[in-house]
Amino acid sequence: MRGKGEIVTRTRALRQVTLAKKRYRLALELQIIDNGPGVPEAIRDRIFYPLVSGREDGTGLGLALAQSFVQHHHGSIEVDSVPGRTSFTLRLPIASPARKATNGEQ
Repeated sequence: MRGKGEIVTRTRALRQVTLAKKRYRLALELQIIDNGPGVPEAIRDRIFYPLVSGREDGTGLGLALAQSFVQHHHGSIEVDSVPGRTSFTLRLPIASPARKATNGEQ
C-alpha cells in the first residue's frame, strides 16, 4: 500500500463466552483493524484456507496458520472487510471453562 497506512489494535475482556462449543467465564478479544484496500471479495469466503492469498507475492500460509493456532487454543478468528477497513477479531479463553452448578451451587 502506498501512502499512510494505519493499523489499530483493540483489546477487551469478555465474560461468559462460548468458544468451540464450550462456555468460558473469561476470554480475551483482540481486534486488528487496518485502512488498506480490503480483502478481495473473490477470496473472502476462503481467506483462511491454505495457499489462498490476496497478494501477488503472498504464500497463503499466514492466515491458515493463525487460524490453526487460535483453534488449537480453543479460540476463534473472524474477518470483516470492506475497501478501506479490514478487521480481524480473535477471541481466546483465558479462564477455565465455566462449571455447571450442581446441587445448590450457584
